[in-house]
Amino acid sequence: MRWPVRFHITTRTWARASRWQRPWQNIFFLRLHCDARVSPMPETYFPAPGRGPRPGQSPPPPPAVAQAGRPTVRLGEDPSATTAFIAEHVEPHYAQLRRWNSTLAHDELLQRAARRKRMTIKKISESNQLFFLSGVLVGGMDGVITSLVSHQARRVSRSKAMTKRYLASAEVPTPKGKAINPTDFARAVKYMKALGKRVAVKPSAGRAARGISINVTKESELRAAWQAAMAARSVTSESRYLIVIEEYAPGLDVRCYVVGGRVVGAVARLPLYVIGDGDSTVGALADAEIARRRSNEYLRSRQPEVTDAFLAGVGLRRDTVLPKGTLRYLTQIADTGRGGGVAVDVLELLSPELKELAVDGLWAIPGLGAAAVDLLVPDLGTAEGAVVLEVNPYANIMQFHYPSYGEPRKVNDAVMDEILERASR
Repeated sequence: MRWPVRFHITTRTWARASRWQRPWQNIFFLRLHCDARVSPMPETYFPAPGRGPRPGQSPPPPPAVAQAGRPTVRLGEDPSATTAFIAEHVEPHYAQLRRWNSTLAHDELLQRAARRKRMTIKKISESNQLFFLSGVLVGGMDGVITSLVSHQARRVSRSKAMTKRYLASAEVPTPKGKAINPTDFARAVKYMKALGKRVAVKPSAGRAARGISINVTKESELRAAWQAAMAARSVTSESRYLIVIEEYAPGLDVRCYVVGGRVVGAVARLPLYVIGDGDSTVGALADAEIARRRSNEYLRSRQPEVTDAFLAGVGLRRDTVLPKGTLRYLTQIADTGRGGGVAVDVLELLSPELKELAVDGLWAIPGLGAAAVDLLVPDLGTAEGAVVLEVNPYANIMQFHYPSYGEPRKVNDAVMDEILERASR
């Protein structure tokens, strides 16, 4: 029988004393390095009977097939980057929605990776843990972030206004913007007019896409966006009283996870959307889409209740009937938390220039060794016109491990490898 995958493995080992050890300690790190070359898997390969996916693992998706009776997206003359991406990369695979049987939370994923690397975990408080290898401290976690994030990096990344200044100082392309006191709405109106284009409004210290409004053009829209940003402000930052107004940069929302100098995961984040069939109401289409997602363990608890109030921000009602083939977003923000957004793996589609841009975004903040870098990308094949929106070490890595479409990426292993690499220097 011919094996579908061949591994050619060479190993080399060495012992090295940690620089943290005291003179009388006789403890050494033993590190094993493996170089594996994998032969391509024949297209005719199928698992043997009874050898399905491991518990909790999604089965491999079936070949792309058209969804019976599902309308084809009408792109129009000038489709947005997000709409074009959906038509090309999501709708042809609509029936291949991943069905994760069980999932691990952000911290559980990191802890599992630590144990896989032979680390011992010592819990010192409800949110703090230390990682040891052979009795030597190598790193730890504080809440959702690891020891790869310095105190200065945490302080900078909590504030969108401060992050924007660091990105600009490092000459990383980012939308032009300004942080304004929420009591100075007149200044915000003046600044929007000075920009002379569509703007985005967000709280400087908000999280999880709360209080963000995009594509704002009128003073009445700015006032509503201002109120939403004020209501969503975080009280965990010295920038809690500021609201950021910036140029609106259209493009596909891509979140990269950068560890050290490598992009180890990348997903396109898509807002909840429906495609009209000429008969069904928006409410019925939305309810059917959310019911379909209940088969996915990761998405099940992250779906919104689509009411008229929820749809008001995009000018729709539940009783609206869309023409056949018309794609409409039900929310402006691709919130994969509780806004109904989905994550699509795009790591292999990213151009080298876009990966370099994401790494530049990470290095713009001193002391930052691992974080999500959010990009707005007109085209996945080039960095032209792409900008860095945010650098977020607090980002949840679950969306990289449990994408709705595409391949899962082991971001947790990359984080723990970087912790061990830094500890061995």
